[in-house]
Amino acid sequence: MLYLDTANLEQIKKASQVGIIQGVTTNPTILLKENVQRETIVKEILKLTDGTVFVQTEGETVQELVADAEEILSTFKDPRIALKIPAHLEGIEAMKQIKTQKAEAVILATAIYSTEQNVLAALAGADFVAPYINRMQNNRIDAYKVIKETRKIYDDQQLKTKILAASFKNTGQIIETLCAGSHTVTIPFDLFQNMADKDLAIGAIKQFNGDASTLKANGNSHV
Repeated sequence: MLYLDTANLEQIKKASQVGIIQGVTTNPTILLKENVQRETIVKEILKLTDGTVFVQTEGETVQELVADAEEILSTFKDPRIALKIPAHLEGIEAMKQIKTQKAEAVILATAIYSTEQNVLAALAGADFVAPYINRMQNNRIDAYKVIKETRKIYDDQQLKTKILAASFKNTGQIIETLCAGSHTVTIPFDLFQNMADKDLAIGAIKQFNGDASTLKANGNSHV
């Protein structure tokens, strides 16, 4: 599965038309880039995709995180809405409380930089975890080791939590992450486009189309 990490409506529309995107992930920073209030833009995103739309909770305390999660779920009232909750101690406790009260709520644990966070989030009931690949590498953390360790623990312990890795700066990181064992990834639109539109491929396609046009012209000249 592949998710799009953006709140840009044009990008979501274009990517959704391809037919392989499973949903959209957002956070306050992504929403700020579009300068549109959360309620307004999430409603628009829901119109553009048939997939899951992840919305991040706001707050510093357990109570604030749980209250905002309840606000998100009551505001949108759509089964495709999922929660993103930071995987620090308060966030872990909030995840556990939400899952205890509303087992059907889908939770993605975010802001993850370690295997330990992934383990705690899974034990709290998170459906997904989002390790930050590029940010880990920028801080000299072996991101792919974290993915491999996490996947082994999840498989060995038969935990149902899935790895939905985030934070990418190039397509090579995406492939390495998937090879390391991540179940899926969420990526920005430019990398989604770059995964297909390789310069060599585009050059070859242009040549094919040019040769096809020449062939048709030659055929017409013989009529």
